Amino acid sequence: MFSYFVETVPHFLAYFGAAALLAVAFLTLYVLITPHREFALIREGNSAAAVQLTGTFLGFAVPVAVVIGHSVSIPDMLLWGGVAALVQLAVFFVISRLLFKAISQKITEACVASGIFVGGMGLGFGVLQAACMVP
Repeated sequence: MFSYFVETVPHFLAYFGAAALLAVAFLTLYVLITPHREFALIREGNSAAAVQLTGTFLGFAVPVAVVIGHSVSIPDMLLWGGVAALVQLAVFFVISRLLFKAISQKITEACVASGIFVGGMGLGFGVLQAACMVP
């Protein structure tokens, strides 16, 4: 059993490293695209921004976790992780541009309901896409 563990640690490190880089890339892209500055708002104590970003990140991480368990290679995982990122960006686009045009301003104003809604929708769609990414 110990030898199996030693043999598989490099695979764990490779997948975890690739997933962590993908997560950092997603978060960087996401906060650059949204009109409000999540990290600055969170530093100021804005709970709406914290809930929104946390829910969105979980909506990205859940499908990536499922894909890691079913992927055949790291490039395969990265491609499906890219799909997960695009879905999260699309969720925010639909909410902020089509459904509730003032939601970004509401999050900036610390409206927790808006943060919960955006984060919850991101998480919900992440769970749905995770289910669709299983062969």
